[in-house]
Amino acid sequence: MHSRRARLDRAARRLDDLCEAQDFVTGWSLIDLGAGPGAASRHGSRLFPAASTRKVAVMMAVLRAVHRGELDLGARVTIDGRYRDRVFTGLLQHLDAGLSLSLRDTVTLMIILSDNLSTAHVVDRVGLDAVNELCEAAGLTGTRHRHALIPELAPDHPVEATNVTTPDDQARLFELIVRGAAGEAEANGRLGCPPELCAFALDVLRRQQFRDALPALLPYGTQVAHKSGAGWRDVSDAGVFFAGGEPRYVLAVYTDEVPAVLPDGLPGIAGARGHIANLSRACWEELHP
Repeated sequence: MHSRRARLDRAARRLDDLCEAQDFVTGWSLIDLGAGPGAASRHGSRLFPAASTRKVAVMMAVLRAVHRGELDLGARVTIDGRYRDRVFTGLLQHLDAGLSLSLRDTVTLMIILSDNLSTAHVVDRVGLDAVNELCEAAGLTGTRHRHALIPELAPDHPVEATNVTTPDDQARLFELIVRGAAGEAEANGRLGCPPELCAFALDVLRRQQFRDALPALLPYGTQVAHKSGAGWRDVSDAGVFFAGGEPRYVLAVYTDEVPAVLPDGLPGIAGARGHIANLSRACWEELHP
């Protein structure tokens, strides 16, 4: 246990050193999933724009509703034209309207391609109130879902103008999903999901197609179940890191106040993604067995 704590402390020092060198704000939360105390953070309780990382909570609210018998993953969802002029990422906005998908596939696209048209239709089914109730039950005290679709905002918008979360909250959510998949009763109770639905969530998150932040500098084949996001002045990524098929640790990273252009001339968003990749690499070097 002492050795694990020492490795976690070394990782935390490296993360802080990397953050101090940046021209923007970084918050991170790191949880060692092994036995004994194992957590560290920087600006862990600070509010950050949730961007598309919010979709993890949306997915878990859907799965809670499925467990309650209120929704069916096999139900058909018709992707119509209502939201096409209000979305920024994804696949479905580029396809003909009227496509029929299962709710299961719609949720999957929401996560692995961050498809915002899928997200709009999923939130239609489950409702924002249910998403906020899920977050409250899970103990995510700094998280608030205000919008089904992110409004267009100026880069200097108040953080409270959009959906918000904290690094600690998002790391906590991923930890609950992992422990819920393992059948830990408290996690299953807080999420309102049985082990098989928590395992489904982890499987979807492992199929993430955007790998330019947390997984970018890790060895090929490293399993990371994660969800990234980007907003008007922020980049984020959070997930579970696996080794030997077992979940080892959770890392959630949020940046804010990212300038359009960094002092070295790189676009701020690209620099923030590279920064998150460097933080992830430092964690992997310290915590990967």
